[in-house]
Amino acid sequence: MAKQIEADARTAPVDISFLMAAHNAAPWIETAIRSALDQAGVAVEVLVVDDGSTDGTASVLARLAAADPRIRPIPLDAARTHAPRGPSAARNAALAAARGRWVAILDADDLIVPDRSRTLLDLAAATDADLIADNPIPFTGAFDPGGAGMLDRGREPYLFTVELAQYLTCNRMLTPGVKLGYLKPMLRADVVRRHGLRYVDTVRVGEDFLFCVAALAEGARFVVSSYAGYGYRRGPASLSHRLRLADIEHLDAAFAAYAEGGALAGHRARSAGIRQASRAYRDSLATAQVIARVVEAAEGGRWLRGAALALARPRAWRFLTSSLMAAAGKRAGRRLRPAMPDALPAGPR
Repeated sequence: MAKQIEADARTAPVDISFLMAAHNAAPWIETAIRSALDQAGVAVEVLVVDDGSTDGTASVLARLAAADPRIRPIPLDAARTHAPRGPSAARNAALAAARGRWVAILDADDLIVPDRSRTLLDLAAATDADLIADNPIPFTGAFDPGGAGMLDRGREPYLFTVELAQYLTCNRMLTPGVKLGYLKPMLRADVVRRHGLRYVDTVRVGEDFLFCVAALAEGARFVVSSYAGYGYRRGPASLSHRLRLADIEHLDAAFAAYAEGGALAGHRARSAGIRQASRAYRDSLATAQVIARVVEAAEGGRWLRGAALALARPRAWRFLTSSLMAAAGKRAGRRLRPAMPDALPAGPR
């Protein structure tokens, strides 16, 4: 009987395939998975890729998967040697195995409220959306579903459509305002299959942003709602907690490849607005790389090198004060108190 139930679950129609990349997520992954399984009014599967975890993530996943056939652990070959390949490679492994009509991103340290999936599917049907996203609620301790979202909830619920140029513009680094790249969208699986959409394996930050750029460049209709059903955990363990130079360089290289080839290149050729937005986005990445190099030099005590880099990029100056103070504090802490834990914030998620 148990085998028959499992076989039925493996072949039953699926509305939503949740893609979950997990690396050392043992404290949170059960909450994340159960929140996906508890979605009301939809048939789901949860595809979890353990990306080289060295904590108890694998055992938690094995226990949950043994109890519910809707949970599908997806192997990632290199992860067996505990060498993490990153969130993009993990998402691609899950994406290749997905059976749902929609695919949805759910990070292993986040959670969703029970009516989120049904609400977004209904909104997508009403607006003819291919990409649909809601208003994430950041939290650090206990999750409050009525907490403030990244977007203003407004007095009345509202929707808005996101165009490609707008999406590029609002996701520039080091600029004020809401970054729509932080949203965790659901995407029609037939759009993924039709255009062969995949994550760029080398990208470890901004991977969902790039994926959405690719979808928008292929003509996907992106709708965002002020409805808030996604809990977005902030903290040092989060994948995007700190931007490192190598991560920014990989993101820049991947975006440059998008901009110079494929569907995005065609849009840039036809639209001055998209050309300008693309250039501005890459310019923000260039500034972020300078800041990262200056901070790395300062942390290594190479202050003259850091100063030379900063002088070459004046627009980076106003962002460097707090970063350099943190770098100096870290260096002093290591020199004067080597046993003291590093309590300085590494940066916002």
